[in-house]
Amino acid sequence: MRTTASESASGRLWMGMVVAVLVALVTIPAIQSSVSAHDHQIPQTYLKKGTMELQAGTRVAESNWVRPAGDGLCVNENTLYRWRFPDTSRVAAGSKLKVRIFKTQRPDFFEITAYPALDEEGRPSGEGRLLPRSLERVVRDGKTVAWDAYFEVNRPDRDYYLVGEGHWKDREGCGDVDQYASWSFHVKTRDLS
Repeated sequence: MRTTASESASGRLWMGMVVAVLVALVTIPAIQSSVSAHDHQIPQTYLKKGTMELQAGTRVAESNWVRPAGDGLCVNENTLYRWRFPDTSRVAAGSKLKVRIFKTQRPDFFEITAYPALDEEGRPSGEGRLLPRSLERVVRDGKTVAWDAYFEVNRPDRDYYLVGEGHWKDREGCGDVDQYASWSFHVKTRDLS
């Protein structure tokens, strides 16, 4: 069976469209991945025990975030927040908890400080103690979607007023400004007896 020139051209056009669609399907996720790494947004956080979500992080104290505003200009979002802690979540002493940080870009550092009490104005009181933590990537379909900061609450029958603070270099095109934010959480451990 012989094909005409117009049938041959039509087949090449159709094949070219199929190739273009396939290239777009491969390229768009890669572009979205690189854009989301520098989305210039302060991430949301959640306190979790295993897969169970205990609390959404409440932004506290101060955050400083720089983002591009177009035409080579940048906006510095430096915000002060009122100290607030969520309602208490009860966990067993010795529980391994995690703060899930919804940002594809790895924080330069992320620390968790535990305070034993609050003062009359609702601010952390007493000696703050840095909790040892590990930082692990959360991967879905081969892509980083978040980071988990793991730590333990070991002392029984104690309030843990937790402040997580993260720093990023998420400022492409905006100079060398430290970007950071902090979040509060509150857990109380049960007595082991």
